[in-house]
Amino acid sequence: MTYQPAFPAAIQPAALALLEAMTTSQLARVHQGFQVNLQGELLSAPARLYCSPGDLRALIDHATGDHRTLALCLGTRHWNGYVREECLRRFIATDRPWTAPFLVQLLGEYVIEIVELIASTTPQATVQNLADFARENPKFMALTRQRATSYWDCYFRRHFPSLQTYPAIRTLNAMDALAQAA
Repeated sequence: MTYQPAFPAAIQPAALALLEAMTTSQLARVHQGFQVNLQGELLSAPARLYCSPGDLRALIDHATGDHRTLALCLGTRHWNGYVREECLRRFIATDRPWTAPFLVQLLGEYVIEIVELIASTTPQATVQNLADFARENPKFMALTRQRATSYWDCYFRRHFPSLQTYPAIRTLNAMDALAQAA
């Protein structure tokens, strides 16, 4: 399915401009990724972006403030896992509600270095945004948990003998606990 971008009103113009800039060097067609609610508004992210890493880095480096953070969030949808990790490292400490879906989505992916980064460095300030996001998107959280469980079962069971010790599941459990406590 072809990607239909949608973002909260406050960031929609910036997101559309960034996506347009990213897709000018697109190497493949953009497909629909995840859709979530964010403070009552729809956010729809691409499955993957296939622009060149250099073009993406240049776009990020020329952006400032929230535009840069949004470009980094979109960079977590890049086809290259190293680029996704680099983008995550640069925005993980940002306290914006619209960063939460991009961070949570990565917990349901297969790159263990990214999962461990999220599990070990998610700042306390961001935790409330993650809990709010989890409360608003129970189906997305369940799907992310299913994906994380599947990757644990296929690739990481030997390293993490118990599912409950797998970093993605630990992080999702912590988010769920905070969401239920509030």
